[in-house]
Amino acid sequence: MNFTAFLFTLGIALIFAKIFSTLCERVKLPGVLGEIFWGMLLGNIVIYSYIFGPTISSWLHQWILIRGPSAFEGLEPVHYMAKLGIIMLLFIAGLDTDIEQLKSTGKVATISTVMGVMFPLILGWIAGLSLGYGMRESLAMGVLLTATSIGVTVRTLMEINMLTSDVGAASLSASVMDDFLGIALIIFVTGTGSILIFGINLVIFFLVALVAAWYYMPWISKYVGKYIKTEKGLLGIMIGVMLLFSALAQYSFAAAIEGAYFAGITLSRVPEKRIFSNDVKVIGYGLLIPLFFVYTGAQLDLGVFTNLQAIVLGIIIIVIAIAGKVIGRGIGARIGGFDWHKSLQMGIGSIPRMEVALVSLTLAITSGAVPKEHAQLFIGATMLFVIVTTLITPPLLKWAFKREIEEMKMKTAS
Repeated sequence: MNFTAFLFTLGIALIFAKIFSTLCERVKLPGVLGEIFWGMLLGNIVIYSYIFGPTISSWLHQWILIRGPSAFEGLEPVHYMAKLGIIMLLFIAGLDTDIEQLKSTGKVATISTVMGVMFPLILGWIAGLSLGYGMRESLAMGVLLTATSIGVTVRTLMEINMLTSDVGAASLSASVMDDFLGIALIIFVTGTGSILIFGINLVIFFLVALVAAWYYMPWISKYVGKYIKTEKGLLGIMIGVMLLFSALAQYSFAAAIEGAYFAGITLSRVPEKRIFSNDVKVIGYGLLIPLFFVYTGAQLDLGVFTNLQAIVLGIIIIVIAIAGKVIGRGIGARIGGFDWHKSLQMGIGSIPRMEVALVSLTLAITSGAVPKEHAQLFIGATMLFVIVTTLITPPLLKWAFKREIEEMKMKTAS
């Protein structure tokens, strides 16, 4: 990789991410939408030839390293920095989590998770069979619709100051559980691993996390804060703890962000949190988190809009994906004890899909669950549904929490 081009890419990615984020906020849209949109421009650099002409487009192609899904091969530094962004985002979410509130919303989160997975899974499976696909391929279609993209929802809830609400806590818990269920389902459908091994690894991870949380981390943070006096020493060690939790979760069940979230929850109860939490947010929001959403936007291939067959299948999937999650998780939240207003908020927060859906699609294709003759069609349709669900969620969430946002403004004004 050209190191100069790497630096150039990061520079324009961050600068324009903040510019686009500010523009979105000025028109009353969540700033994360601007970062994703800027990533879409960088990722689909081929469109520049229509704007600037082939000469300038060719020059930009040499210098901008984020160029859509097919260009990510071999760009590990960009890829890893973006992954660190979502890890940092979930770590911050964990640090800001009220454990007592998390316990109180556990019933709602659990029921809404199960319902929010069952509805799109069954609807997707039925739709696949109705369209003439085989049993295994139809199940793979259903699995694609089950897991929520936790990053978009968490970032939006943070921006509107609703992550610490009961709906925010329940949504975060439900999205984490969504990921676990989504991974288990794709393993089952594709036969690419063992459900038993996955379950054992999950239990081991939680046992380690709980032991660390309740016995060792308070002791470690206390003595690190007391004896490590080097500049930002406590910050460095706590970020190291986050990375170790992430590594364990990635090794156990390929879900590093869940490890980061549990690391944040573990450290949320230590008194020393106030010393390093603000510094974590500076690093996250100043560098890594915007880069993740730019990178996310870069994966959204706009070329899918040129394939009519993929558009038709994509529209079907989008309707099922949105309806299945909103209805399933919403009804689950209502059964769990939320009123209909909060249940709707829970449902809307589960709309976006990204990383787990793309991983599930890749596994479905490589395992043969989706035959090669249908692979490109499924890729196009999945990219379309990922684009739409990712882009519509931030404004929908802001609309769903409009009443709470207005109440917060009135309290602040008074």
